[in-house]
Amino acid sequence: MNARRKNLIRLASIVAVILLWALFARILTEEFLPGPLLTLQVIEQGFSEGWLWKATLTTLSEVIPAFAIAAAVGLFFGAVLGLSKMWGEVFEPLIIGVYAVPKVTLYPIFLLVFKVGAASKIAFGMFHGVFPIQIIAQSAIANMRPVYLKVARSLNLSPAQTLVHVVMPALIPSLVVGLRLAFSLTFIGVVLGEIFASRGGLGFLLSAADQTFDVKRVNAVIVILAVLGVGVNLFFNMLERRVAPVSGSERQATLAG
Repeated sequence: MNARRKNLIRLASIVAVILLWALFARILTEEFLPGPLLTLQVIEQGFSEGWLWKATLTTLSEVIPAFAIAAAVGLFFGAVLGLSKMWGEVFEPLIIGVYAVPKVTLYPIFLLVFKVGAASKIAFGMFHGVFPIQIIAQSAIANMRPVYLKVARSLNLSPAQTLVHVVMPALIPSLVVGLRLAFSLTFIGVVLGEIFASRGGLGFLLSAADQTFDVKRVNAVIVILAVLGVGVNLFFNMLERRVAPVSGSERQATLAG
């Protein structure tokens, strides 16, 4: 399927969702489900009055550092455990076990340690996002073609040089996939933290509107969250095509040899 056809299908899907949304809003009445036009009016009002701008910027100010920390920590430990087979096998069950735990149950611990404020949301978001990067990086490095590391040893490269000049270039295609997934989970973690205990942000706005049965604001916040999530996902899709213009099966074959 060529790129133009894919884009047409995506556009048609978006139009179909909006039409269904408008249809259900008409059936249920806009008191229960505000339609697309009314939601856009609320969004415009929110940006013009400033409350939606403030909430969006607050959330982004927490998501961006949380994602950056998750990427750095996940890549570091993924590289270390991927290059060391023994330590990778020792820690892999523990990492997978922690990753499987519903993270929302751990939020009281983050709240206790970091208190109410941006720090707890950043830490909670980072905790959501660090695992996909670490697991994907470790797996990609562990299954990398052995000839790459043999060449590095034959050139007497140091571990740091091997990581920068050999491992990272081979890891980039899989890493982009991990970063895309990590951002989504980091975003979810931050918004959940704002919903449960926060004084600002889109999650706080969503929770406050829900408690007062303000369905117009609820819809407006959901649309902003969706636009941010889809926008970043599209960015990583474009980045993935630029750094790895091959299919998933071809990429896996390249890594595994």
